[in-house]
Amino acid sequence: MKKDFFILTLLMASMMFSCVEPAYINGPGDNSHNLDTIPITIPDTNGIVISVDSAIAICKSLPADAVTGELYKISGIITKNTTNPMNVPGSYTNINFNISDNGGKTYIASYYTNNINNRPFRKNADVPRVGSKVTVLGALTNYKGETPEIKNGFIVRIDSMVAPPPFPGCPEPEEGEISVSDAVELALQLQDQTESKESYDIKGVVTEILNIDVASYGNAEYIISDGKAQFYVYRGKGLNNAKFTNTNQLLVNDTLTVRTRLYNYKGLPETKANAAQIIKTTNPNW
Repeated sequence: MKKDFFILTLLMASMMFSCVEPAYINGPGDNSHNLDTIPITIPDTNGIVISVDSAIAICKSLPADAVTGELYKISGIITKNTTNPMNVPGSYTNINFNISDNGGKTYIASYYTNNINNRPFRKNADVPRVGSKVTVLGALTNYKGETPEIKNGFIVRIDSMVAPPPFPGCPEPEEGEISVSDAVELALQLQDQTESKESYDIKGVVTEILNIDVASYGNAEYIISDGKAQFYVYRGKGLNNAKFTNTNQLLVNDTLTVRTRLYNYKGLPETKANAAQIIKTTNPNW
């Protein structure tokens, strides 16, 4: 997963938008602007309408890293968010996601994607979740000759938006456990990109699942909350450090206790990769 992103170029922006005002170039991690006063162009939303499968075929016909001169308008269902919504708008004001024609396994990745009207994403709730149907305008590229991508695009419209489910409430931490709010407070006291010396048992409810890898590493990326704060588990292992073997072993609204050291990644409270394990869960599929 691309965790740190590259700065967008003025060249691609000039290809994509009509110049009514100076274009705002939304570089990943660029929050130096006041989001309410950013100048934008009036986007030219004309593009060649194609399916996800057709877009993939075009990408595969290109040499490695070549970019189309034409813009394409592609509608699809989001099957995976590769930007952690907790980072919006803290670290990033654009997002990355995968879309498919029908929610299946064949997808194209949309990288450095701005919101409607080429606006930056201002808040977490604006990020379309998995299952939402969106239409994206952008150029196409064959990233490293291996990955079909929509490059430097923006969302033209959201046809249907899947909202996060209502928070069911979180039980109080038991003896020896801490709350998500306490974990966040402790993590943010650490120096940037440093890890705590001791481990903590964090009680929380799963509010969002970003990825469950059952094919290779058996870990998962997800967010837990106590209703007041959120904590990001990055590539954590399953129950008692076992690998995830089925996606039903982690579900939204599961109550978990996660044992991990705390990590402050650029102001985001989280775990380091493979440092966390579930020690208690209400999920019956283990």
